[in-house]
Amino acid sequence: MPPSRSPLVRVATQFGYDLDETSLLADPRVAATDTQSARLCAVLIEHVSGTADAALRYTISQDPDYLGGVVADTVTAIERAWRAIAALLAAAVTAGAARQLTPDGTRAADSSSWRPAVVRIANASGGPYPCQVGPQHWNGWARPRFTRDVVARLTADVDEQWRHDGAQPDSMPGQLFVSGDVLLLHGEGVREVIAPDDDDMFAVGAGTWMWEEWPD
Repeated sequence: MPPSRSPLVRVATQFGYDLDETSLLADPRVAATDTQSARLCAVLIEHVSGTADAALRYTISQDPDYLGGVVADTVTAIERAWRAIAALLAAAVTAGAARQLTPDGTRAADSSSWRPAVVRIANASGGPYPCQVGPQHWNGWARPRFTRDVVARLTADVDEQWRHDGAQPDSMPGQLFVSGDVLLLHGEGVREVIAPDDDDMFAVGAGTWMWEEWPD
């Protein structure tokens, strides 16, 4: 049987994991209701993250504390959807139903070093961003790493905020190079190039940006 390419499996790849959805559904240690809920969450996420209009994506990403009505409700729903899938992936890693994606295939995920999480930049628009976080922090902030697809979306979001607000953030993504590196442009004129790690993940702003992990 060919591997499933359901919305849930596709969203799992944004966290950097290859999810065996069939195995997960058959595992008695994982509640079937959790998997079914995560499937619905994945459909919502794909619809929103696939929005072509950058300005609309920016509006949807706003903090609900500063907005009212439908947009705020949408932000809350998306936030909960990402968190639900992150929690399911953590259970899948423990159950052996999720493996880390690597350039040369997949390998067993080591939950002691990396775990699925959802982050956004403190006091900034954009996101949320699926990622993996380790046990180490920087000044109390998370140190995430992201897949290539998420880095591309992060770059577009911060650029949209720059154009919308008319002010450049303290540091902003420049671009994802064809060679596979990320260029960060800092306010002091310093350039920082971030290469992918052995798992083809990018630690963008890990140790320089105020990444906050959304609580469970």
